[in-house]
Amino acid sequence: MTPTIARKSTSVRKNVPVIPNVSAERWKEITGKYPHFPTDILELTSERCEAPVRLPAPIEDWLARNAGLVHDPRDGIMISLVFNITCAAGLLYALLWYYPSHWLGLFTQCFYFAVFETRFILMKHYAEHQRGFSTLFGWYVSGVLSTLAGLPPGLYGLHHLFMHHIGNNAVGDDLSATECYQRDNILHWLVYCGKHYFCMATLPMYAFSRQRPGLALASLGGTAYWVLFIRYTWSVNKHFAIWALIVPFCALQAFLMFGNFCQHIFVHPKVGSMTDKHGYEFNCAIAYQSINHFDNLITFNDGYHVTHHVNSRVHWTRHPEHFLTNLEKYVENDTLVINGLGVPEIGFYAFTGRLDIIADHVVHFTKEKRKKEDVIADLKLRLQPIVRKSVKAI
Repeated sequence: MTPTIARKSTSVRKNVPVIPNVSAERWKEITGKYPHFPTDILELTSERCEAPVRLPAPIEDWLARNAGLVHDPRDGIMISLVFNITCAAGLLYALLWYYPSHWLGLFTQCFYFAVFETRFILMKHYAEHQRGFSTLFGWYVSGVLSTLAGLPPGLYGLHHLFMHHIGNNAVGDDLSATECYQRDNILHWLVYCGKHYFCMATLPMYAFSRQRPGLALASLGGTAYWVLFIRYTWSVNKHFAIWALIVPFCALQAFLMFGNFCQHIFVHPKVGSMTDKHGYEFNCAIAYQSINHFDNLITFNDGYHVTHHVNSRVHWTRHPEHFLTNLEKYVENDTLVINGLGVPEIGFYAFTGRLDIIADHVVHFTKEKRKKEDVIADLKLRLQPIVRKSVKAI
């Protein structure tokens, strides 16, 4: 049977970011080398869903190219998402301000988390990496929308860009490292998550210890602004302070740490003896690649997490292309590729002991498929705590 070559759907609107594909010749080469590799890649053929409601194509395209809101026209969908959040969540927060109610506050948070939280955090994530927003637009996103999403200004860039990507999930260098935990143990995740609630204190200390006083002071300033804003709103409208600021912050920390823990839940123990913490081999061992899943359509292809660690400057629209172009390097470095499961599902199945389900979705790069018990054994190996010299496992 001739494999179905992934092509861009003709039904996709004109201003949807083009997700580049590789050539037909390259696909032929891939299927020849790796007969079990999926050939119909959802991320290449489906309309993007990062914004629940897109602005009309001519308007979004004009804003992306001429309004000075984003630096790259491929990020026009971010403008639509910000517009969605401003209109929908803004209306709910306005109602909460003028008609204080715990029930309205609960509904607002449930709605926001269900519809916008994942989309917003991943938009901010890639905008931080690409310096995607203009100064004024960036201030609005970071100073207003981030605060209402539960993210005090000044913390995300320090935590993610400076600490996580430079430390690269290694204990001692990355405060959010997962490698020292038994990563299918929910109690270990609770310990991991609990530590993160002290990030407003630990992150500035970390920055000072790494001779980055500017980042430390920026995070302290953002935290001070956030605390003073809560204090003011509490004096005026306690319902708003609780449901628009305090509850989002508490919920978001667990949300972020569940996401990061699940993205780095399968870590090969060989990283414990590696000296180069930013090479291909290391990056391919600290995470896995989640492909062919709807989650990637609302998270700016965040399932391609190995690709993101290999080169965090690759634009989110080019993650699938980078992966397919360099597939041999990923295979050579023993990358775990999971087809058809999203990151939250993978974490859930790992926590509940259903590695057999994950094993059914692991992509085989050998001519003959490996035995299922061998795949499960490899998954168990990647869940074990990694012990570095002078660092103890949990």
